[in-house]
Amino acid sequence: MRNAPLFSSRVCLGLGTTLLCAVWQCVAAPALGLMAWAGFAGCTCYFACPDKGLKGLKSCFPCVFSGVAYAYLSLWISAFVPVSAVNVCAALVITHLMCVQSAIPAFSYIPGTFFGSFSTFAAGGSIKIIPCLALGLLLGIGCDKLGQVLFKYLGKEK
Repeated sequence: MRNAPLFSSRVCLGLGTTLLCAVWQCVAAPALGLMAWAGFAGCTCYFACPDKGLKGLKSCFPCVFSGVAYAYLSLWISAFVPVSAVNVCAALVITHLMCVQSAIPAFSYIPGTFFGSFSTFAAGGSIKIIPCLALGLLLGIGCDKLGQVLFKYLGKEK
């Protein structure tokens, strides 16, 4: 017979997230040579998305990686034409494009686009940002699902 429920869904989500993020932190850099912080950016992007589960991933992936592409475009322009005024204009045009892409349903989660872009800049343009963000998005859904499983066995809705 099952004991009395112990935890709210929020507490179970927190426990699941703590567990999986601790594993990510221990494995990302030492074992995989990846930037743990970038995985956390992907995980945060998933949790910031209004959709959860597979629908959330379908919202996040194209937007995050369009942001990565925009950042690489910006980095390429600044390397190709090292003139401040040109780079400022390019940044303005690229930022505008990042926002107007929301007219395309698959690219409507604009914060995801900015997650991808700023993470790429923070990584100094390292190509490692791509697997880090992808694994981070998967980490996010994993945390979400583990929290649901924990709630099923330990939980109590208020």
